[in-house]
Amino acid sequence: MGSINVNTNNSNTTTEHTLFQKERDNLLNNILQGIEQVNTNMALLSKNLDSVTAVGKDFENVAALWKSFNSTIIVGRTDADLKEKNNN
Repeated sequence: MGSINVNTNNSNTTTEHTLFQKERDNLLNNILQGIEQVNTNMALLSKNLDSVTAVGKDFENVAALWKSFNSTIIVGRTDADLKEKNNN
């Protein structure tokens, strides 16, 4: 019968385990850094969107004033057109 060689040397297993742990730790650190960068960018985006919204709200009064002015001009034209038609 043939003999079966069993390697009882744990040093290879320990070395592979240690390399695996190091590689896993490196990958986890890279993932953590990426997530932190995404979080930072999302916070910056949120701040910028808040700024844009604030600027838009600042123009609401001006837009309402121009809308009122435009409506007055249109009503004035319509009244002038009606008077002109009635005179003819």
